[in-house]
Amino acid sequence: MASGIKSKKILLVSTDRTFLQDTRTAFAASDVIELLTVDKSVNELRGEVQETDFGALIVDMDAAKLEEIESLQRIMRRLEGRVPVVVVTQEFNAAAVRILVQLKVADFLVKPITTADLVRSVVRALQGPGREENTESQIYTFMPAAGGVGTTTLA
Repeated sequence: MASGIKSKKILLVSTDRTFLQDTRTAFAASDVIELLTVDKSVNELRGEVQETDFGALIVDMDAAKLEEIESLQRIMRRLEGRVPVVVVTQEFNAAAVRILVQLKVADFLVKPITTADLVRSVVRALQGPGREENTESQIYTFMPAAGGVGTTTLA
């Protein structure tokens, strides 16, 4: 590790052994990012996420299960916005996305994902510019005023 560059710790919470191994491999080449893993579901977490020097938290969960969403809510309350959370989920539906946006997660990805997408998302969460200034998510929607006005082109 180069002197003067501070290492960032990332905590990965998952029970998916393949995902754990792929993520370890993806971050193994980095001298700046140290990946720590917890082989538990989000429901089984207790004090593991309380360590204050984590740069980011990656949570692999099923966003369609209410008990896992409730566990994520508890984690987000404990972290109080100090640590960005990236959620990786198997399920993609409007209700799950709405809840994740309300919880103000840094990013959410839907499996199957490439390791490049995960690394890019975590690096963006670690950099965190604008997280404090822009506390609300911004979603843009393009609505057509008439047929053939180019809404698809704009989006």
